Amino acid sequence: MRFDSTGSSERSGSPGGYLCFRKGDERQGPGGDELPEQEGRPAASEEEAISCKICRFEITSREHAVEIDGQNEHTFFNPAGILFEIGCFAAAPGCADAGKPTPEFSWFPGFAWHYSFCSACGAHLGWKFQSGEGSVFWGLVLNRLVEGERAAG
Repeated sequence: MRFDSTGSSERSGSPGGYLCFRKGDERQGPGGDELPEQEGRPAASEEEAISCKICRFEITSREHAVEIDGQNEHTFFNPAGILFEIGCFAAAPGCADAGKPTPEFSWFPGFAWHYSFCSACGAHLGWKFQSGEGSVFWGLVLNRLVEGERAAG
């Protein structure tokens, strides 16, 4: 998978311009509130962890990567003409999903989608796709993720 390794933050994918700010080693989100801990689920090894590029909150891991339509990575344009390179994952426990699922403009026939955001800082990371038969996966924008890094928690 190709992840962005620049470490720079981008606002374009963030709803309402949310950014994650840090003071020293403290983990803080918009408005200075503390970011959620990642308790209750085992953390991936540092090498396998895939985290939000903005706040380094763990989103998923390499072990959750899946192939959809014969490949893990896909490149699509949305109706506004914006290009997205996504990777597909069977689980993304660090995502918060929002909106009513819709089949309109779905990149995967038979699947409805809704938005997926970093549950720590609110950055838009991709989409959750679900079929009528109960199949679910996440399509996450690769340049909004970093591999092998996560916030100290």
